[in-house]
Amino acid sequence: MLIFVPFGLYVSMLKSNWSFLRKVAPIASVSLVYEVLQFLFAIGASDITDIIGNTLGGIIGIVIYFVFHRVFKTDLKINKILNRIALVGTMCISILLIFLIIVNS
Repeated sequence: MLIFVPFGLYVSMLKSNWSFLRKVAPIASVSLVYEVLQFLFAIGASDITDIIGNTLGGIIGIVIYFVFHRVFKTDLKINKILNRIALVGTMCISILLIFLIIVNS
């Protein structure tokens, strides 16, 4: 679920004029693609709860953007702060995935 929080932030920053459902659609679609690929390549376990959890993570990212947008009124300031937060989250997740790949090899 945490992996998709930065995704929700990125979608919200890039497409701030989109409706909530239009922002959730690519997050849910990417999660579905990941689960289908897991099933096709027999990597891990595919489960609908993963799709729901990943989509919920993206929704949390969208909500974080919405809250920051209400607190700070300027879009430039919001995007700078959230871009850094999302970048740190993406880097941490990438390091974790690399670590998991090395350990499981």
